[in-house]
Amino acid sequence: MKKFYIALFSLFFFISLVGCQSKAEDPLEFSGETQSWSATVMLYPGENREDAAQINLNYLGGGKVESVGDFGINLDTSNNQNGIAVRDARLNKKGNFKEKVKVDVSKDVIKSEYMILTVKWNDRSEDIILKVK
Repeated sequence: MKKFYIALFSLFFFISLVGCQSKAEDPLEFSGETQSWSATVMLYPGENREDAAQINLNYLGGGKVESVGDFGINLDTSNNQNGIAVRDARLNKKGNFKEKVKVDVSKDVIKSEYMILTVKWNDRSEDIILKVK
């Protein structure tokens, strides 16, 4: 009888450990392209609404990379929540911008079907519709 109780206790203990284990969510990838830019945003859901986003932006425009200068980025979700804003960003020599930022993302953002990334540079502005891959 003693072995039965030990086995039963061990089973409950194992089930409680497995049930309490937190599973990290897979990152969500949003991507899109316009005539001047291509972009990918990876959302890495974290704990306590402290999420990270990796922004990858590539300049496809006809001019030299240096002509872009400082630019700004706004990221809005399909349900009109502003997720990310970056100011005074610069492209590298290859015309790429990569940055990982911490964001406070609600579950509505994670379930969003698309995002709109607005890039503003040299008195120009383009909206890139980023769809879930």
